[in-house]
Order: sequence, then C-alpha cells, then structure tokens
Amino acid sequence: MKKLLSLLTITFLFASCSKTIDEAYLVPKDAIGVMYINLESLSKKSQDLDFSKLSINTIIEDKAPEEIKDFVNQLMTQDNINNTFRKEYILGFGSFKRMSGVGGLILPIKDAASFEAFIKPMIDKLGNLEKEDNVGKDNAYTVYSDREFAIGYNDKTALIIGANNYAAAELKDLTDLERQESILATNYFDDFFDTKQDIGVHVTSTPLGDTFDGILNAFSGFDIDLENNNITYYGSFENDHLHTDTKLKLNNDIKSLIAYDKWMTTSYSKSMLNALPNDPLVVTKMSIDFEAFYKHIVSLQDNKLLPVQIREELKKNMERSDREASKEIGMTTSDFTALFDETIMFALTEGKTVKDSVYSYDYYSGEESYKLIEKKVPNMYGAIAIKDKSKVSNFLSLIKEKGAPLQEISKDYYRVDNEAFVVITDDLILITNDEERASQMKNNGQLTNNLSDFKHKDKLSHSMYVYSKGNIGAITNDFSSSLTNMFNPYGRYNAYDSNNAMSKLSETSNELYEKYYGEIHYFVDVDGSESFLYTKGGKNSLIQSIKYGDELAKTMSTFEDDLKEEEEEEEEVNEEVIEEIIEIEEVEETTN
Repeated sequence: MKKLLSLLTITFLFASCSKTIDEAYLVPKDAIGVMYINLESLSKKSQDLDFSKLSINTIIEDKAPEEIKDFVNQLMTQDNINNTFRKEYILGFGSFKRMSGVGGLILPIKDAASFEAFIKPMIDKLGNLEKEDNVGKDNAYTVYSDREFAIGYNDKTALIIGANNYAAAELKDLTDLERQESILATNYFDDFFDTKQDIGVHVTSTPLGDTFDGILNAFSGFDIDLENNNITYYGSFENDHLHTDTKLKLNNDIKSLIAYDKWMTTSYSKSMLNALPNDPLVVTKMSIDFEAFYKHIVSLQDNKLLPVQIREELKKNMERSDREASKEIGMTTSDFTALFDETIMFALTEGKTVKDSVYSYDYYSGEESYKLIEKKVPNMYGAIAIKDKSKVSNFLSLIKEKGAPLQEISKDYYRVDNEAFVVITDDLILITNDEERASQMKNNGQLTNNLSDFKHKDKLSHSMYVYSKGNIGAITNDFSSSLTNMFNPYGRYNAYDSNNAMSKLSETSNELYEKYYGEIHYFVDVDGSESFLYTKGGKNSLIQSIKYGDELAKTMSTFEDDLKEEEEEEEEVNEEVIEEIIEIEEVEETTN
C-alpha cells in the first residue's frame, strides 16, 4: 500500500512544463494501454490556485498515517519537485505480453543525483529493496526493486514499474528496447499524441490479436481478427468546461459483427419536441433504424466469422421468436420493428412531492417502526416515433385484450397499471407518469409548454445525445429510490434514507456538485463520443474541479466522524436494551 500511495502521489503532485515525449521509446510496442499527462498545460491552468489553502492539507495532517505525512511534507514540496524533474510529460503504460504482465510510469528527471536524493527517504521507508548499479542500457541505470516493484533511473529518465514477478528484469529490458520494439513503431502513436490535450489514453487490441487469434479459432470456432481495434480518449480542462473526446476505430471483422454504421442514424422529427416539457432536468435522444438493426441481426446467421453452432442457434431462436410473436401479437418480429420510426426521446422534470416511508426493525426488542417522509419524484416522459398510427393502435388494443394492464381512457389514450399514461398521436407514442401533460397531449396533440424552443436543438443531430441541467446521478438515484414505494407509503422493506450519516453525505455531495458544475452535454456517433461538462464560479474548470474534489474530501472526512458517532450511539442503545433484557430475565427467574 505504501508503494501504491507513493506512486499515485508522485503522479498527482507534479507541476511542470512540457514540449515533447522524448521517453516514448521506453514504452513497449505490445502495450495494450498508453497514457500521457500534459503537465505544462495543467500547471498553467492551476497557477492561480493556492494549493497550501486546500483542506486536503489539514486532512493529511490530522488523519493520514505518519509515513504519508512525512512523504508529502518532506518530499513533495515545490522546491523538491522543481529541483528533481525536467519539465515534460508523464507517460504510463500497461502490457501483458511480457514475462509477467507489467505496467508503469516514465518520468523525465534532471539528473541521477537529484532523483537519488529525492527518492532516498522513500526507499529507506519501503525497506527490503535490492539495489543494482550500472545495469540496463549502456550500464547507465540504477535500480531498486523487490519481486513486484522497481524504480530505476539514469541521468535523464526514471521508470517506476509494477509487475506480477521479475519487476527489475522487466525494467532493465525496457531500457534496452530497439525502436522497432517500442511504441514508436506502431501505426497509431503519432496520431494519438496531441499536445493540445491535457490527458490522453489509447487502448489497442493488437497485442491481444497477436496472442489469441489462433487460440480463439481453435477452441471456439470464432474466425475473427482481433487486431487493429483502437479506442482513443482525450480530456482537457477548458475555461468554463471539461471536454472529453473519444474516438473509436474498429477493424472490418468487428464492424461486420456490430454494423453500427448501418443502424445508427442521426435523424429525428422536430414534432417530438412538442411531446416533451420545456423545463427538463434531463433530455436524451437516440436515433436507431429498428428495421435495419433487425436485418443486421438476421444477417448474422450467414456471417462465417461466427461458429456454425452459434449461427444455427441464432436461426432457430429467431424462427421461434417469429412464431411466438405471430401467435401473441399477430405479427412477426420484422413487422413489429417496422411500426417504429428512427427516434426515441426521453425527459425528466422536477416532478412532484410524494409520500415515502422508512422502515426499521430492532433485532433486540423485535419492534418495528415506520417513519413517513416526503420525497421529490421526477416526472418522466418517453416519446417513440412511429410510422403507422393505425397499426400501433391495433397492437395496443390486441395486447390489452390479452391481459396487458392497460385501461382505455379514450381512443388511443391509456392508463397503465395506475402508474403511467400512454398517448398515441399521428407520429409518436408518449409514455409518462404526468397525468396533466398526458391529457394535454391527447387533447391538443402537443404539450402546452413544450421543448420546441430547446436552446440546444443543434446537438440533437447526433446519433445519441444526453443533456442534464444538474447532477444526473443524483437525479436518477432519487428517482429510482423513491419510485418503488411512491404508491406504497407503508412499504415494509424500504430502508431509504434510514442512515442519517449516509443521507447527510449524499445531500452535501449533491450540493457541492451543484455548486461547482452545471450543464452536461454528451454525444455518441458512429466514430466515437464527446462530452462537455460546464463549471460554475468564474475560474477555469481545472481549478473548480480541484476545489470540488477538495471540498468532497473534507465532507468524506467529516462523514467518517459522523458514521463513527452513529455507530457508537447505536452500540450504546443496544447495550441498554441487552441490560434491560437481562434484568427482565433475572426477575422472571426469581419469580419462578
């Protein structure tokens, strides 16, 4: 654990500048994952932040183990870092094709003597590390190691390596790589490295393909090329938002199995916005050609990349599905997919206050108790584009006849199990738990206050789009936690909100998120995804994110104290109950 904390602390607390990645030759060609951290840009973006005033310093001083305090206070000072490290990039990598599987960090240093002085206190505390001098390429490296951990350096570069075994041998081998054995010989590294980004991560399947292509074919019958599938991720802290960009490049074999370019579309009908409210907390849009998707699934029956047994089972299952669908709903699966157009949209609003309950059981006394509370339950709205209203109407009528929990309010207007409403219009189906707006849709063909003037309409041109006004995690969690019991306020097994410390932590965390972050925009297309998380407070997004993390750490520190206090109070109550039970038993024995 000490080694891991040391490694993470070195990575996080660097602050320097950068120009090029000179140390890329130390990354093996067979690395599955490679990452870089642009410390020049991060340093510039955080220069207006006074790190000495962060709460994490007090937390470390008050609660961290002594060795961590010493490590941070003695080693990770600004002077120490500036005197030890050159102002360039941090590189990281992970590989499994070497002797034991290996991962590590590559750090640019000013000289061997300064780095030796920097790590000596840490090496002394770790203990039991073997030291080797004059090893590695040109006999220029000094290495400290045990079986799973190694630190090595020459006069220019330091490597920190973790491995299942033989960490020192792995490190020495990496120092002696030829260019054709390093990542510089791959067909992706030059394109991957982007100096405009703060963070970059690249994952490739090529090393897996080298190893497993033949094995996969021999033992499972899959005739799939696993090489040349690449995912690239970039993250950057901009002035008022965090930006991420993920690029996906798949080989032809994997593309033929997924074929997302055939069924992912970008179209949507603007009339769908009339079915969604104008005050959403969350909006999602997804464009899928359902008929094309179904045709792709059918085509897999003839895709010889798949083993014959899988293709035959797929064929049988689809034939069975068609028979059952024809029997139950009077149409084949293909006919069913043809009912729908290419767009699904969903929205959540703040909603209404409903009664909820907290149930508790005292295992000592056997007493049960309930506490009524009030919770906000978001209203939800789902709109599905359709091609043929009459066929959809007939379908719903049919499944109602077969026992589906649908109560017909009027033509093309249904109540579902007393919890939701379904409205069919000429070009969509609306499903919502908001009765008032369901009635508006039925009577007017649109909501009175709808999303037609959505200010982010231009972003709906992506295959998938997610918008959130606030903390989407808190919104959906509150919704799912409350929905189960919203129509059963005396639910026996609902323990939601029963832990005061956890409830307080959740509430404070959500407030902190709302303090520092605003809207989220997330897009997905056939070639990857992109996101924008906007920040509040007037500072750039890196400073605001550090402040948010710092306040969250302070909250977590307080939470531990609150939780301990709760446990102590509960223990005291339990002891009192036990004493009462003992006294009652003693009285009963005396009476008898």
